[in-house]
Amino acid sequence: MRSKETSMEQKEQKTCPILTDFVKALRRRDRSEATVKHYLSDLRQFAAWFEARTDEPFALDAVAEYDVIGWRDKLANCRKLGSLSALFRWAVETEQVERDPTVHVNGLSQQKAAPKGLSDQDLTRILRQAALSGNLRDHALPELLAATGLRASEIAALQARDLYLGERHGWVTVRAPKAKRRRERRVPVRVGARRVVQDYLESRGEPSPEEPVFLSQKGGAMTPYAVWYTVKKYARLAGVEDVSPHTFRHTVATQLVRDPETDLVLAAAYLGHSRLDTTARYSQPSEEDLAAAAERLG
Repeated sequence: MRSKETSMEQKEQKTCPILTDFVKALRRRDRSEATVKHYLSDLRQFAAWFEARTDEPFALDAVAEYDVIGWRDKLANCRKLGSLSALFRWAVETEQVERDPTVHVNGLSQQKAAPKGLSDQDLTRILRQAALSGNLRDHALPELLAATGLRASEIAALQARDLYLGERHGWVTVRAPKAKRRRERRVPVRVGARRVVQDYLESRGEPSPEEPVFLSQKGGAMTPYAVWYTVKKYARLAGVEDVSPHTFRHTVATQLVRDPETDLVLAAAYLGHSRLDTTARYSQPSEEDLAAAAERLG
């Protein structure tokens, strides 16, 4: 059975590497082989349809909401639309793409809820575990994520010159990768996170301006995967499931959007969103919000 799966993955790697990565992610989440098979079949069909429709190679960042609507209108099976939605949820979570073109398409009602962030209690538990580790880098990293909502790739790319950690004010400058259409932005850093990051940097002496903020064990910049692994490690120790750097980003986004003194334009600028509708998702009530509202009715 495993040899067949390996052969299937090798074939897929040659034709569409992104689907191979998605399949591996599904298996890491203990999805059944039947589920994996259905997802892969559905997504291969969409990829073939997309290429025939657009005369372009299938790529995640080439898929627009217009294409999703066209696929939905062609389908008699809503499960296939759900497979496409699952692919894009994973792709956003792992920073393969910036936005999910399935979010606002009718027929995908499960997407109307806001992305799930951390409760105050769970966030505190994770940060506490990182603090107890005695590893100044591992403490500073989730503290900065929780304060800024930066993407894993943005945290990994930070250099010492990008930080200003004053007594009364502090911020981090996020420099857009040349291959992306994001603009450079400056994100404030609250005092608690400033102190933890400053302690970490001081433990290393005086970093040069272009030295990475977060160093790997080999002395180079941490990779986005290393950022992801570090966050998962302390979440697991804290007993909190399904946490990634993007979960911290969802948490910050929800806090911003639900603050009555913060409008969508300001929140979008803080998060580096190019579209306001991406930011607006966080104004939707979560399942926990709806459950709490039901309890208050009683």
